[in-house]
Amino acid sequence: MTEKKLTSSQGSRATEGMGGQGFYDHYSAIQRNAVFAQIKRLRRSVQELDLSRPELRVIDYGCGPGRNSMAAFHAVLEEIRTLSPDMPVVTVHNDQIGNDWNDLFSNINGPEGYLRDIDQVRPEASVGSFFDLVASTGSIDLGMSFMASHWLNGGIHLSSPNTLFFADMTGPARDAIREKAKQDWTLFLRQRAEEVRSGGLLVIEAMSAIKNPDDPSGLAAGGHRLYRAFWRIAKNMASEGLIDSKCLEMFVFPLYFREVEEIRAPLESEPDLKAAFEIVELVNELVPNPYTQLLQENSDKSGYGKSYAAFARGFSESSFRKGLFEPSASNINEVDRLTETFFDRLEQLFVAEPDRYTFDNHSMTLVLRRH
Repeated sequence: MTEKKLTSSQGSRATEGMGGQGFYDHYSAIQRNAVFAQIKRLRRSVQELDLSRPELRVIDYGCGPGRNSMAAFHAVLEEIRTLSPDMPVVTVHNDQIGNDWNDLFSNINGPEGYLRDIDQVRPEASVGSFFDLVASTGSIDLGMSFMASHWLNGGIHLSSPNTLFFADMTGPARDAIREKAKQDWTLFLRQRAEEVRSGGLLVIEAMSAIKNPDDPSGLAAGGHRLYRAFWRIAKNMASEGLIDSKCLEMFVFPLYFREVEEIRAPLESEPDLKAAFEIVELVNELVPNPYTQLLQENSDKSGYGKSYAAFARGFSESSFRKGLFEPSASNINEVDRLTETFFDRLEQLFVAEPDRYTFDNHSMTLVLRRH
């Protein structure tokens, strides 16, 4: 397929979703719940740090616009202040260049931000992929990451004509994405081994998978029903000629939810990582889904469909635009129309079949100590 150059248009909505204006923050209740579930664990981690250093550096890998991680930073900073009232702290917020950094620093300074009530804190931005080094060697005391490390390093194109979700792939495509995920996870850990000082800790939370013989994929992978809804909408749009069917055949949503043994593997088999880290804790949990709770409590199918589709749009829009809609379109206006059509249909599907595509958030938490 030849690459298309898209022409710009006045009023393009290319920045919607993850792009800003608070959209992601507003519709990311599942991500926020994942952070709240880590608060006690983060406080315990602070209690294990060496507080005799001149300052502490705490980083959030894959911070996004930042509202969700404010609770995590608050807990960490409050615990530090309890143990060492005068300790200077540097808070580092890491994400890629396309992140909405204006939203991030508005959140840091906003009503839920930590600068309003905790002093001697210096916030910094670290711009770049966490598959690269994003902090100085041995500089990090506590690293955190929430709902981020399951993303793959760059796009991936595989012939997978019946799905866009890793768990539903079979044969060579499943083998290829499994190997890609293994390499990416190993790389992520090696970069953190460079950055975290001896005695420092990492608290990593991400979506995960567990074996489930009752599912066709053999897994209960986080949110797997949602990705089947994505596929249903995309396949129908391709059959109508709205998106390129050949492009859809090669489009893979760029994430991978690991099983516990896949998390452990490089930490136990790679000599450098085995020497670098001790596994303090590794658990798999099912985090409550507020959108399903909303439906169960008041039977508001319309409200459920709108909020659930907006949640899905918040984290997925940029991947669909770049990997599927842009290659199928000739200009930005057309990309915008395809985007609106896709997510409008997704909302309608959730309203029409609210129980079929519910979201199970299988969450993995890994705590590592740097030797």
